[in-house]
Amino acid sequence: MTTETPTNADALSTIELFPQDEDWSIQTMRLLAQVAVGGADLFECSRTAARIGTETTDGEVWYREWQRTAREVAAQGEAALAEGNITTGRRALFRSCSYFRHSEFFLRSQDPRRNEAYNAGRENFRRAAALTDGRIEQIEVPFEGTTMEGYIVRPDGSGARRPTVLFLGGADSWAEELYFLGGSEFPDRGMNVVMVDTPGRGSSLRFKQLYSRPDYEVPVRAVLDVLEQRDDVDADRIGLAGVSFGGYYAPRAAAFEPRVKAVAAWCGTWSILTDFYEFYPPLQEQLQWLSGSADDAEAREKLAKFTLDGVADKIDVPVYVMHGTDDIIMDINGARRFVDALTTDDVTVDIYDQAGSLHCSYDYFSVATARLTDWFTHKI
Repeated sequence: MTTETPTNADALSTIELFPQDEDWSIQTMRLLAQVAVGGADLFECSRTAARIGTETTDGEVWYREWQRTAREVAAQGEAALAEGNITTGRRALFRSCSYFRHSEFFLRSQDPRRNEAYNAGRENFRRAAALTDGRIEQIEVPFEGTTMEGYIVRPDGSGARRPTVLFLGGADSWAEELYFLGGSEFPDRGMNVVMVDTPGRGSSLRFKQLYSRPDYEVPVRAVLDVLEQRDDVDADRIGLAGVSFGGYYAPRAAAFEPRVKAVAAWCGTWSILTDFYEFYPPLQEQLQWLSGSADDAEAREKLAKFTLDGVADKIDVPVYVMHGTDDIIMDINGARRFVDALTTDDVTVDIYDQAGSLHCSYDYFSVATARLTDWFTHKI
């Protein structure tokens, strides 16, 4: 077992645009982390935050101002495309997707504006993706009488056969956002990355009632069945990564899917019920929604089955686990319990205790995503 704790900055330092609301603040740091890969612009975010201010906690103000930014940036992209400025237009459409996602984050699960924002953001992402010279391709995965929608992102449009990582999102991410949450880093290292709205996420949750499930190897198997038929995927070199709630999905699937050659839990966990649902109440409604639960009692009953107890010791491939000591969303003790239960002899653990100590290491994002993707270059 290999345990690595990266050298961090001397002190924890974050950018809190909304000091009046911890949840607003941490989610906006998530957006700011994506600036480095074109998912947002620092000054567009700063101007939006200034309009919202540091006094209000009114969710309607949040929604209105992030929607305004999303639409303004989208309009800039359209104008650029109309003038033949493809790169400028593509980049603006990508950013607008992020702002639409950010705008709907705190709306109630049944608010129709969530779907409106989702549709607008997804459409802009897809328009931008079509302008990447074949690097980003839309895919569909047949599953239980419907399809799961997503993307494969390649280093180039050559169609060369390459190692491939399936990247699973968390409790509230879209497949599109995963491109900015590290997804673009894999192609830069010669790997394909695949991002699909698996059950409990994105279009599968919103429009197809594909709710999350503890046996996540089932939807993962469906994705891998499609990938192994592709000429541009080396089916003998497949990795699996999961971020946030995906820190449960990916290890669970890796324990029962032999085609997975390495697995990463970007935020380790043991029990979704105790380490997430009970640990961070602000996301309980989201977890009820994604699990198809009518209320708290039903969610607790369902989420109790999302545990790596009796699963972790079945994983026999290299494992990477990352977590931060100041993570307020997922309990680090769940990550530690997961690591202690592993029996595979190739385990890498990064515990960030200063810079990078927030959920998903948003405050050390460039370093954390580099370590994650570099690890896969050596394991698949």
